[in-house]
Amino acid sequence: MFESPEKQTARLLISWGLRLTRLLGIAGVADHENHAARRWAMRLELPLLLISLWIPVQWYLEHTGQVEVGQGFWIDQLIWGFFLVEQLILLALVKDKIFYLKTNWLLVAVVAVGLPLILIEAVAFMLGLRLLRALLVLITALRLGRRYFRELGRHVFFAIGLMTAFLLVLAGSLMPVLDPQTFDDFSDGAWWALVTLSTVGYGDLVPQTDAARAMGFVFVGLAVVWLALISASTAAFLVGLRMEASTQNEERIDMQMLSRLDRIEALLERDLAARRDEESRLADSENKHEPPGR
Repeated sequence: MFESPEKQTARLLISWGLRLTRLLGIAGVADHENHAARRWAMRLELPLLLISLWIPVQWYLEHTGQVEVGQGFWIDQLIWGFFLVEQLILLALVKDKIFYLKTNWLLVAVVAVGLPLILIEAVAFMLGLRLLRALLVLITALRLGRRYFRELGRHVFFAIGLMTAFLLVLAGSLMPVLDPQTFDDFSDGAWWALVTLSTVGYGDLVPQTDAARAMGFVFVGLAVVWLALISASTAAFLVGLRMEASTQNEERIDMQMLSRLDRIEALLERDLAARRDEESRLADSENKHEPPGR
């Protein structure tokens, strides 16, 4: 069956995403697993999305002093506890448990390493805990990204919009923490991310610290992928519209031809019925005028 360019683009993105998530150990529940495991994985997606958006916001709140360290540990305990419960539920439901652990090794390792440190409120390991938080955000983004691209393959622009919103929230929360001298608040970080992703590069906000520059290096790499996705999706969308218009025109012509054929067939049947009636009347008339036999 012929597929539109937009569907082909979505299918290619899904294939790449599946390979990447399996290689990184964050694949989630496989498509060939049983219905119960896949259903619970879908139910847990919304909380995962909310957590992935909350973690960078928490960094920002801690940096600005709106959330104390002790409160942050309680929040982290809830976050890690949710990931632990999620892994236990999915591991109990999947049939191929070995395959699940192989394709989700990184998420299992992050939960196993971070949970004890958070439970004992290990302040000395705050830098390591922040890195683990960053890994959780990345893991959740990639897992949900593959899911959304698979389900929204026919609406790739919506999936790209979700990815863009996530990146803006991430940069808006992190950049004031990584480079407070340059980025005053959330809006500065989000504006810098948007300018960087669009490759416009106004230069009004330039990262100065090593950590902020490392973040900028990541966003520059993401900008290449982001623009490629938008360009490919736009081209596929326009080609799809043209093909859809051409298909609709062909269908309209076919319908007109079928309608004309139906009318011709009806006329032929009416003419044939009239001829039969005429022949029947002629036969009856001949029978009336025919002399009776002996």
